[in-house]
Parts: sequence; C-alpha cells; structure tokens
Amino acid sequence: MSYGERRMNVILEELRRNQRVQVADLSEMLGVSQESIRRDLKEMEARGHLRRVYGGAVADEKEADRPYSDRLRLAMREKIRIGQAAAALIENGMKVFIDTGTTAVACLRHLGDCRNVTVVSNSVAIAAYLCERPEIGFRMLGGRLRPEYQAVYGHETMTALREHYFDLALLGISTVHLDRGFMDFGEDEAELRRIARDRARRSVVLADSSKFGRLGSIHTFDLDQAGGIITSGVVPADFTARLQQLNVDLIHA
Repeated sequence: MSYGERRMNVILEELRRNQRVQVADLSEMLGVSQESIRRDLKEMEARGHLRRVYGGAVADEKEADRPYSDRLRLAMREKIRIGQAAAALIENGMKVFIDTGTTAVACLRHLGDCRNVTVVSNSVAIAAYLCERPEIGFRMLGGRLRPEYQAVYGHETMTALREHYFDLALLGISTVHLDRGFMDFGEDEAELRRIARDRARRSVVLADSSKFGRLGSIHTFDLDQAGGIITSGVVPADFTARLQQLNVDLIHA
C-alpha cells in the first residue's frame, strides 16, 4: 500500500468517527502539506468516499438519510454555538416557531429565563424537551408522525401552521447553495419552512458551515428570502459577498 493510500485510510477513519474533517487538522496530524491533503480529498471525492466543502470535507451521505440521533451529533460544537446565538434572539413575550432541524433544536438549551414565550413546532423532540420547561408555552402542531424526523408532517400540519403568526421563525435547512438558495431533501420539510417563513415578522435560518456549497434536491426558498443566517466556522467568501449584496444578515456564532 502506498503512503498516499495509507494517508487516505487515516482520513477515512477520521471521517467515520467525526463525519467531517478539516484540511488544516489533517495536515498537522499527518505531517504533510495542506496542498497534499487537498489532493487526497479530491481523489477521495472522485471515489465517492466524501464530499468536499470549504476548508475540508464531510461524509458523502444525505443528512436526511441518516437517523435523527446521528444527525443530532453531527457538527455538535457548531450547533451548540449556533443554538446560543439563536436563543439570544428570543425576547420576553415572543411567539416563536422552531422547526425540526437538529441545529434549531439546539437553541432550546439556551433559552434561559425568558418569560411569556410561546413556542410552536411540529417536532416531537422539542415537545419532549419542553415538558421539562413548563414556564414556556408550547403548541404542538398535529399531523402524521415521521419517525426519521421525530416530527409530524402532512396536510393537517400545514393547515394548523397557517393559523399562526410569529415574531420569529428559527428554521433549519439541509443545504445552502450560492445559485439555488436554501434547499432540502424532503418536500414536506421544504413546504413547512416556506409557510413558517411567510408567517413570521423575522425568519432566521440556522446552518452549520458544512451546509454551504452543497446541493439538495428541492428548492426551499431564495437566499434573499431569509431575514438572516446564523452559522459558525468558516463561510466561503463568495457566500459572504452574495449575502452582503442581498442585505441578508450573516451572524457568526
């Protein structure tokens, strides 16, 4: 086995363990240049082992195809920081929609002492968590249970959601593409996010850095149709420039 092949096996093991790798970290770990690591990642992408993103690579698997518990653990540190920044947007007296995205769910742990806040969601995971926070008002939307999302979807869900109006909507997303905007892998989640966005005075998308530059299968809405994006890690410069041009707030957690 060549040194390059051994190096790629190490990278694969890191990817299996963490679901993402960074060029700088791999360069230091393996004692080779960052350019060598980039060539390795390019070759591994061609073999179907991973998908390159800005600054590194992620496992080449649709997030929607992974179990919910696995998705919750992906990019955990980033999600914690994003959750803290999202929770800081919630003020006393607000009515807030929080969807099923695992990054959106992370904000619940940082709500602090907010008073007279009402949360509306279709997420079973959020409902379970807020059972321990009786001081926060909660409205669970009805519908058909989708265990892979730990949430309910369908006609009943959309009808119930259209009856509400929100001060703030915190929306997860599957991917963020420079030309195609915010994208998802499922029609139900895309439609639910559109409705919530339309019924909120302000809508904010929560997306860790691995979501940028990837393609989903369904266009959810355009980049300029979000009131802001909360992210962490390194965002590609072309995204930063485009969002600034569109007057979309990019909040670094």
